[in-house]
Amino acid sequence: MVDITDLLNNLNVKLQGKEQIITELFDHIKAFQIKLQLLCRHLSAGNFAHFPSLRDVNVEVDRLPEYGLLLSNLNKEFDLRFVDFKKTAGDMELFSQPFSVSPDSVPEHLQMELIEFQCDTELRRKFVSLPLRDFYPHVSKQRYPQMRKNAQVMLSLFGSTYICEQTFSLMNLNKIKLRGTLTDSHLQDILTLSVSKLQPNIQSLIKSKDQLHVSH
Repeated sequence: MVDITDLLNNLNVKLQGKEQIITELFDHIKAFQIKLQLLCRHLSAGNFAHFPSLRDVNVEVDRLPEYGLLLSNLNKEFDLRFVDFKKTAGDMELFSQPFSVSPDSVPEHLQMELIEFQCDTELRRKFVSLPLRDFYPHVSKQRYPQMRKNAQVMLSLFGSTYICEQTFSLMNLNKIKLRGTLTDSHLQDILTLSVSKLQPNIQSLIKSKDQLHVSH
């Protein structure tokens, strides 16, 4: 169905690109599945408000259950495909909404620390004003070690293959026959600099050298 294909294409675009954290990607997936459920209900009622292409043709009413079954099966496929996401839904909620989640809903070893965390006024202010990836570096590892550990796990999860594909393309661009002396170590350094935002500390690197080669 053309209308559903458009929705799938829009979802695909949202899931692409770098610097997306796992919770943001899962939000897109959840939103898409809720849309599918809404569309199923609309089809059952003969409502084509969100089916512009279907609305423009003379659709046979007796085929609507068939279309509804297709949408239902698609939703089930998403459930199966992203079942691992749902297993970590609690950890993702704790990561993305640490000031809203109930202490009763988290593991016992986190409860006391979470209460202290939620009562930290300064952290709450920073949470409102900063993106998640910029907020958690402000969380004290001495006061909130478990919260930081959970955040590190969430931030390290890869929700897409974008970085892998980008790295592979860069490797092909650099590892060519004309650069036969390029070692694996040098290639790794090139790829690290290419796919990360690491800013080299030039002054520190210079000071760490035993001898400087200055021009005469």
